[in-house]
Amino acid sequence: MAGLNTVDDPARVHAVVVGIERYPRHSGWDLPGAVDDALRFHTWLREGGVPEKNIQLLLAPEEDSRRRLEPLTGAGELVWRPVWTRDEVMDAFTDGLEGRTGDLLYVFWGSHGVLGHDERRLLLCPDASPKDKRCIDTANLMEYLQRDDLDGFAQQVLLFDACATFLEHLHQPTGPAVAAFPTVRRRTVGQFALCAAAPGQVAENDPVLRSGVFSHAVMDWLETNAADLRPDLAALLTDVRTRMPGIQSPVSIDVRTLDGSRERLTAPGPAPLPASSTGRSRLALALHEAFGDGDLRTRCVEHITAHCPRAGLGATPSDDRIAHVLLTVERAMAAAVEVVHPRDRRAADRLLALGRAHNAPGLLSPLELASLREMFSRTPVLPPMARVIAAVRAAQPFARAWLPPSAEGEPGPTLDQLMACAEHFEAHTGGQSVARPGRQLVPAVVRFTELLAALLPDARRELHEWGDRVADRLGVDTGGLAERRAEALAWPDSLGTGCGHPRVLAQLDVAPPERAAAQGDRDSGERFTCVMWVDTGSDGLRQAAEQSGGPLSARDVVRRIKRTVTLLRAATEEPPVVEILLQPDAVHLPVDFWNGADDEDELPLLLGVEWATVLRCAPLASEEVEERRRSELRRRWAARHNDTVVYLDDRHTEGYAAYGALKTKADTARAVVRAGPGGRDRLVQTALKLGYPVVLWDRKSPGPVPDTHFDPVRPAAAADGLPARVQSYRARACENPAAHAMCPAVLFEAADRPLPEVLPLTGPAEPTASSPSAPPDPAEASS
Repeated sequence: MAGLNTVDDPARVHAVVVGIERYPRHSGWDLPGAVDDALRFHTWLREGGVPEKNIQLLLAPEEDSRRRLEPLTGAGELVWRPVWTRDEVMDAFTDGLEGRTGDLLYVFWGSHGVLGHDERRLLLCPDASPKDKRCIDTANLMEYLQRDDLDGFAQQVLLFDACATFLEHLHQPTGPAVAAFPTVRRRTVGQFALCAAAPGQVAENDPVLRSGVFSHAVMDWLETNAADLRPDLAALLTDVRTRMPGIQSPVSIDVRTLDGSRERLTAPGPAPLPASSTGRSRLALALHEAFGDGDLRTRCVEHITAHCPRAGLGATPSDDRIAHVLLTVERAMAAAVEVVHPRDRRAADRLLALGRAHNAPGLLSPLELASLREMFSRTPVLPPMARVIAAVRAAQPFARAWLPPSAEGEPGPTLDQLMACAEHFEAHTGGQSVARPGRQLVPAVVRFTELLAALLPDARRELHEWGDRVADRLGVDTGGLAERRAEALAWPDSLGTGCGHPRVLAQLDVAPPERAAAQGDRDSGERFTCVMWVDTGSDGLRQAAEQSGGPLSARDVVRRIKRTVTLLRAATEEPPVVEILLQPDAVHLPVDFWNGADDEDELPLLLGVEWATVLRCAPLASEEVEERRRSELRRRWAARHNDTVVYLDDRHTEGYAAYGALKTKADTARAVVRAGPGGRDRLVQTALKLGYPVVLWDRKSPGPVPDTHFDPVRPAAAADGLPARVQSYRARACENPAAHAMCPAVLFEAADRPLPEVLPLTGPAEPTASSPSAPPDPAEASS
């Protein structure tokens, strides 16, 4: 690994130092010590000769820290800037670095953090809260610091003391609100990034020292070995990694070295344990302390031998041999903790921490896994596969899409599929709470079984008892388990009794010219026959009570939809999805940006911004082709939880290339069209006719789009959330059109959301009889 080049003049060193200790919008996230860590790094820079003006010290202090800062500030010994918003922090990297020049840039950051999609490390800013997780992406920050208009700073060292816990550990229904730095032209820059925790781990904070464990280790080494501000980065990394506690293994995820190369120092999967003498030695020492009672050692060895046949421990194994088995044999660690925890909770917690740190295989013990299988096998009726999939998503809401393996010839779910789900979730061990340090979180496998218990009244008591036993062995906080159980019991109510969320379906067709002319000319442009349908989510699709008497302008269509949405929401108390049903050759209509406001209105009423708006396709003219398409739609819709996407580019406009690409992926539901305008519509039509239920394209792009063009709406993420993601993007495009040039259109053919049985597109039919759940006629409501 390349080291730092010589920096002879400390005046050529600059730094941005961030310490976020207080989160005003959620005091439970306050992080005592983050300011002290930032001040210690600041002191190291100043003692090395870096001028005060070269350091941007950004602090969000608790009250105690603020009182300690006041005399230093008043005496002129310290210059710092309070930051209470994400924008204020980002300004230090955008405006704050303008006009500065130097050879070396340090970034030191201490705050809470989480691991987002695709292992993106996200840093929570001071104005973050559980429902609005305002953050920035470390990778995006590092890319921005490579901008070519920054004078100098060819060497950059970034130190991040923040957790890398999975988002679902925060137990909040909302995802992160990531703000992006401006897109810039980049140049070659040497960057070294060092992070406090591996994916899924907590960056521990020492409440006695008022310091992050990582920051404390880093500063101890820098103060001792790098007073000249030129640390040997390889030596720093080696020292810090050896000093980390067992629960917080590896400190570096991805090091971009100063010679421009990249090196992944910590693999995401389990390490080859036979070569890991450090982990084995730590565990052997913990076992020696736990096995002071000879009887406990004997019982533990016998238990592992009986339930883990591959262990091969023999009659009198050494502590080192037992440690090796616990770290390499599946479920051996869990079996050992089963024996130890009733006798010594503290020793059991130490074993569990070391097991998590060194990726001991198998969260559940053999007995726990066998007991769960036996319970499922005795359950007379398992929940429908759709509910199992919903439970998978609810147990791990922010993870990449995952489905239980399919079972040939079985309607599902099968016993093996449920067990596959349980084993899948074992990889997500729970870890330590971010909000409440020292508290063990409920692991994903227990969250999953709690959700299943809510769906299975006959098996509920046994599943709860099973969850209690597993949580007790893992040292899970009982209050946390009670919270997750209460949430799980309430969760089925959110699923509804029918096909899902409420929806308004507007069935449109271009009106014949003679009918359009009869309506006058208040609005220029095409007019449309419009039939409105509503679905509360539980009683199927019904014609709305109020229908138009003749063709409508685009403006009037939006207003009609608004009135129908208002009435439906009054009945369901939930915002509906708006579906626009069009003829196949009319999906190019820009309905998403139709405006229902009058010219003199202060605010617009943009259809695709006001509501999650998607397109539906009316039946094709050929009954045979339509039947094949509907069959494919149903089959592919069932596979929508896969994160596979077929991307169609300009090369797919030649010959049968699109047909081949779409047919090759037999179990894929999503197609994204990246071709230019010359072939775009044809590719959309091909995907539509071949039965792809989710098709995404850009209506207005003047040419082919790059591979990353659709990343802001994450087409590979949960398919059911795509309409909402596109709605959010359209709103952001209104706020900042230059940064959001995409004009996304979504065909979303939910196979479980049927279309009207009769399609009277030449004119509205009489509404069907109203039902108690149907929205009332607005005329009746006002009389």
